[in-house]
Amino acid sequence: MSLNSTGFRRAPRISNVTPAAAQSDQAWSTATIDQHLNEHSVSFEAELRPLLGMAMRLATAMRLDRNDAEDAVQEASLRAWRRRENRHPGTELRPWFLAIVANQCRETRRARWASVLRFADPPETPAVQGSDAAGNFDITTALRRLPHDIRLAVVLRYYLDLSFQEVATTSGCTVEAARSRVRRGLAALAATLTATETPR
Repeated sequence: MSLNSTGFRRAPRISNVTPAAAQSDQAWSTATIDQHLNEHSVSFEAELRPLLGMAMRLATAMRLDRNDAEDAVQEASLRAWRRRENRHPGTELRPWFLAIVANQCRETRRARWASVLRFADPPETPAVQGSDAAGNFDITTALRRLPHDIRLAVVLRYYLDLSFQEVATTSGCTVEAARSRVRRGLAALAATLTATETPR
C-alpha cells in the first residue's frame, strides 16, 4: 500500500520491508520527515519509530497474514501521527499506539472479508511441509476462532509479553477484564488444540 495515495504530504512514511529484514524488530523504520515539520512532529516520529517492530508483531498475530499486517501497521502509523495532538499529556505512547494498531486490525479484517466474498475460491497460501505445517495450521485455526478482544488480550500478554496493566490500557478495559479475557482465551485455545489432536 502506497502512503502517497493518502494525500497527506507531511505524514511520516513507513519504509518497505525486505524479506531479510522482516524477521527482526528493526525491519520497520520511518523515512525522512519533510523538513518543514515542526519540532513536536519530529519528536513524535522519533518516539514512534522504536515501537514499529512490536506493532508489526501484534498486527501479524492478529491478522495472521503478513500483507494484511503490513497494511494495518502503515495505516495505524498514519492515524497515530494525525492524532498526535489528541494524545493526553503523560499518556504512554506504547499502549496508545498499540490500541490504534489493534483497532486497525479489526477494520482490516472487515475489509478483508468483504474482499474475499467477491471470489468463488479462497486465495492460495504457500505450502508448508511436514509436522510444522500441521502445527501451524492448528495454532492458526485456534487463533482465528477467538473473538477479536480475546485474541488481542492473549497476544498482548503472551506474544508481546506486556503486563496486565498494559493489556488493559491497550484493550480499553479494566485489569480484571483483561485477566478474564486472557483466561478465556487460553481455555479456548487449549480446547481447540486438544480437539484437533484427538484421534478420530
